[in-house]
Amino acid sequence: MKRITLRNQKELESLRSSSKEVNSIDELLLRKVLEDSLQDNGIDNFKEITNLNNISFGHFILIEKILAIEKLSPDERVAMLSPIILRPLDELKIDNEDAVKESEHKDAVLDENIGNVYGAFNRFMELRKTYLYKTYNGVIYETLDEDDDDEEEEKEGTNVGSSTSARAFHTKKFFWNSMISDVAGNDIFKFSEAVELMMYVVMPFLAEKRSLQIVEYLEAKAASM
Repeated sequence: MKRITLRNQKELESLRSSSKEVNSIDELLLRKVLEDSLQDNGIDNFKEITNLNNISFGHFILIEKILAIEKLSPDERVAMLSPIILRPLDELKIDNEDAVKESEHKDAVLDENIGNVYGAFNRFMELRKTYLYKTYNGVIYETLDEDDDDEEEEKEGTNVGSSTSARAFHTKKFFWNSMISDVAGNDIFKFSEAVELMMYVVMPFLAEKRSLQIVEYLEAKAASM
């Protein structure tokens, strides 16, 4: 009996319809399979991100870039992001350079029960919101007030409209390059080392830098009055 996974989730509605009326053992089994597939039983076969401090800066940037792709539907975003936030159990730090190994990992995630994957995705998004907009509010993106919607989060972008200034477009397009440069001390030869740093090292550094910028701005403003 077929389980519902990210690979075949488009069949979910038709399977739901066919399982509404139970007239046989097969239909009863179908309903049981659907219920089991949609239930969040947690993640056992992969390493789930439970603390953003424990991933690398490069891993974090990869996640943020996927979340910023505007053309993705919600289901496509989950399918694309899940293999990045659910990693092999024996992996200490993200290593997706082996194309064959990464393809096998992606297949395994796509074959996981859909309820488990969406449960992990929702937990990650809550974790991310707390990390970026409470623990480190204003460090990576603009500050988020309690009443602001999630859709108002600052996102990386590459499209420029008639109302967007050239400088604003440049800032968005090279947002992550600039962030990596800050961490690397503006030394292009250290970019590779910067993205390998763990987030528990990167975020306090960026938070201190951001705080100093605010202090300098307020001091300059006071001096000009």
